[in-house]
Amino acid sequence: MCGSSNNQTIVVGNHECCSQVPFVQDKLCAPYTITAATPTITIFALNTNPSKTFVSGTISLDSGPTAGTVTVEFLLGTTVVETDTLPVGASLAFTKTGFTSITLTGTGAAPFTPLYQGEFCITPRYALG
Repeated sequence: MCGSSNNQTIVVGNHECCSQVPFVQDKLCAPYTITAATPTITIFALNTNPSKTFVSGTISLDSGPTAGTVTVEFLLGTTVVETDTLPVGASLAFTKTGFTSITLTGTGAAPFTPLYQGEFCITPRYALG
């Protein structure tokens, strides 16, 4: 680690197989709520080159309707590149590149009682240079 400011860190890997590339690393953790009024929410949107950004994270679903699930979609523009399903009480861990946003969609009939609620933590790494 070369330095940090707030949640941003510059990290230089010691990779024997390839050249060293410095990265800026951010971390964002926040709760989310999905309601019947807004059944799909975007929790992350990337504004840099998706092929040069590496993102790790977790998404948990702590509460929701009985037998309800949340669909997690990783999108490149408007194209879905991966879909995962979270049942209540589960979490998803990932490390990915090649996407520009993450959406969460609650399933089932309104009114989503109890509401879908959980937390996400996302750590994007952006290559410098």
